[in-house]
Amino acid sequence: MTAQFVTIYGVEWDWTSGGSTRGKRTDAAASFGDPSPAVNNGSGSSPFDGKMPWSGMVKETRAGGVEVKEPKYWFKWTKTGKKLKLQIADGPVAGFSVDPVNRDRGDGLGELDYSYIGRYHCASGYKSTTGAAQQVNITRSQARTGIHNLGANFWQMDFAQFWYVNMLFLVEFADWNGERIGRGCSTNGSKMNNGQTDAMGYHTGTTAASRDSYGFTQYRNIEGWWDNVYDWMDGCYYNNNGLNVISNPNNFSDSANGTPVGTPSSGYPSDFTIPTASGLEWALFPSAANGSQTTYVPDYWFFNGRYPCLYHGGNYNQNQNHGPFYINYNNASNTNDNIGCRILAEPQANPPFGSRGSSPFLYRTVDRTALAEEKPTGHSLVHFGPGLALEHPAALERL
Repeated sequence: MTAQFVTIYGVEWDWTSGGSTRGKRTDAAASFGDPSPAVNNGSGSSPFDGKMPWSGMVKETRAGGVEVKEPKYWFKWTKTGKKLKLQIADGPVAGFSVDPVNRDRGDGLGELDYSYIGRYHCASGYKSTTGAAQQVNITRSQARTGIHNLGANFWQMDFAQFWYVNMLFLVEFADWNGERIGRGCSTNGSKMNNGQTDAMGYHTGTTAASRDSYGFTQYRNIEGWWDNVYDWMDGCYYNNNGLNVISNPNNFSDSANGTPVGTPSSGYPSDFTIPTASGLEWALFPSAANGSQTTYVPDYWFFNGRYPCLYHGGNYNQNQNHGPFYINYNNASNTNDNIGCRILAEPQANPPFGSRGSSPFLYRTVDRTALAEEKPTGHSLVHFGPGLALEHPAALERL
């Protein structure tokens, strides 16, 4: 067997006697300094640059437009009293779980090595397109259908993707405050076309002249996570049982197929519950709301069991209660010019060039001589092109 070296990065908040948004770095991140995101479309830096999974969040032009790759990672939440700790690993670790997006979601694809998120809010035609106005004035179910019409493995951004991105943000910035990047919303209180951060010289930052000013933002190449328009958020709904979470994208619904995880506290979160439902350990929700715009989690989280459809982020109206953790609700028939949507794509939605059709498999060659001598080479060759003679079905590895 080949040894795999795994690195764990962590952050912990101790809210026993205070409510700082800022946490303490742990594990391999303990000695890291703070990231320096771009300001005014300039350059930036982060101690997490070059480290997976952060470094793997690259832009790719695919069937859904410009998308950002989401590599698999492993995570663990731990809560002891008022202490809350998050750890992210770049490989499998005992007691850790696969991230919310790439885990086996029961959709027949199994565990994935990576998925994708739209770089931009969806434009007309539901693709992630620069220079275009956002697709708005749609219900959540209309957005769900419009995105899924792009292909069998295109889905609407969901609660799992919300936490996938935000857990990476939390460990990288050791902070619940998105203003460590910028205030977002918009530069002048007006909606602008996609692509406002295209000229930025770094993958994370703000177009504003300072982080304390409103402007368009991006995090790890994802533009508008809390500005321009909100995004409808699928894979979840509210009812009298509280928050319900849907794992399988095939079952996305405004009112059914979910697993109840608990009832969120409405307001600025000051504590969280880690769900105990198997496979949903990532789906945290606020269990107390005694925070503010400067303490604990400075983004508002609204709950009302009569309104099932959730959306998140921020819009062009300048308000500091917006941010990466902002969540609000509406009814199933609601449409608004400040609510758009975003793509969640699984890799089978656009097979790599040269792969065989839309097969959800990779073809992997194995050095059988080395295996016979019990001297593994430590690597294998992933082959995307035609002409590979398969030795055995075991040589097929699902993405």
